[in-house]
Amino acid sequence: MSAPIMLENRRRQMPGVLCRTVAVMAAAATLAGCGITDTDAHPAGQLVRGSLTASGGRLLRVYFVTPQGTWPVSRPAQAGDRLPQAMKALWEGPTADERARGVVTHLPWAARPIQARTTEGGVEVRLPWLVRDMKSVAVSQLVCTAAAASDAGGDPVIEVLEPGMGNGTWRVRCDENGTADPVGRGGFS
Repeated sequence: MSAPIMLENRRRQMPGVLCRTVAVMAAAATLAGCGITDTDAHPAGQLVRGSLTASGGRLLRVYFVTPQGTWPVSRPAQAGDRLPQAMKALWEGPTADERARGVVTHLPWAARPIQARTTEGGVEVRLPWLVRDMKSVAVSQLVCTAAAASDAGGDPVIEVLEPGMGNGTWRVRCDENGTADPVGRGGFS
C-alpha cells in the first residue's frame, strides 16, 4: 500500500474512533452520576444471637467498643451455659486481632470477674465495680453481652447488682442499637 492510500484509510477510520470514544465517555458519565450515594450502616432489627459455626459449635456475641459505639464480636462457645462464657470473654477483653482492627473495651480493670446467672425472664449480673465508676458505653457492653448470651429468650431484663449497694438492682435492657436502656424509660416497661 502506498503512503497516500494509507493516509486516506486513516482519515476514514477517524470518525468511527471518535464516535466510539465519545460514546464510552458518555456512558461513563451516565453511570458515575446514577444517583447512588454512600450511606452509613443502620440498625436492622434484633441482634443476632448464638449463630452456628461451620464446625457445628455455637457462637457467643460479646460487645466491645469501636469509634462508632458498641460492636458485637463472635467468639466460639463451649457446650453448656453460655452466659458465664460470655462474661469471661468480656472480662478478658478483645483479642489481639480485634485490637488490631480498633476494637477496645471500656470496662474498668477488676481483680474479680463479672458474675452472671440466668433468672426467670432475664439475667442477674453482679459487678465488681459501681456503675457510677463506669463509662456509659462500658455499661452497654456489659448489658448487651449478658442479653445476647442469655437463655431467657426474647428481650431479657438485666438486673445489675453493685458491690456495697444492698439488694437493690438496676434493671436495664439492651436496645436495638446495642445501648443499655433502663427499664421503664425509653419505651421499655
